[in-house]
Amino acid sequence: MQKQTRDLLLMLFIGVFIGISAVMVWSSPRGEGGSELSTPSGVEDEAMVPSATSTATISSSAALFPIPPSIPANTRVGLSVFDQPQGDSVAVSGLAIVGTKWIAIYDEQDGKPGWILGAARVHEGDTTATVDLLRADVAGGTYYAAILNDDGDSVFNRLTDLPPLSPEKVTVVRFEVK
Repeated sequence: MQKQTRDLLLMLFIGVFIGISAVMVWSSPRGEGGSELSTPSGVEDEAMVPSATSTATISSSAALFPIPPSIPANTRVGLSVFDQPQGDSVAVSGLAIVGTKWIAIYDEQDGKPGWILGAARVHEGDTTATVDLLRADVAGGTYYAAILNDDGDSVFNRLTDLPPLSPEKVTVVRFEVK
């Protein structure tokens, strides 16, 4: 009986080890070709954004952003960002959110959201917001605004304040800088 117990415990240990290893491999952020995501030169991975309510760590690739089937220009239910003049902030209007969320501004890379340029925390009842950017946007450029979930710690973190996992539930719009 003691040998059976020992064998059972060994199999349990091996199963738990394999399960934990699989979860770690599955959840680690990977870019194309299995390499780790990297930050472009000249940009800090944990850049700080000034905000009246909190500081935010942003400016990393949104390679894992769940892209909806189509991204409308300027307005989607719950979020409006009209074409903007060049500057270091983005005006957001038409907000209709439940709870506390983040509005994140992305630059465009290969026709989809790329790097996060700034984020602002918004609360239920807010209808407008201004998102300060880490760097000024570029005239003629295309950008994206998205509503992201808030993990509740009042600090923006690209790894924990995420969009919904289902692309159909992502609220994102495209806008241009004139």
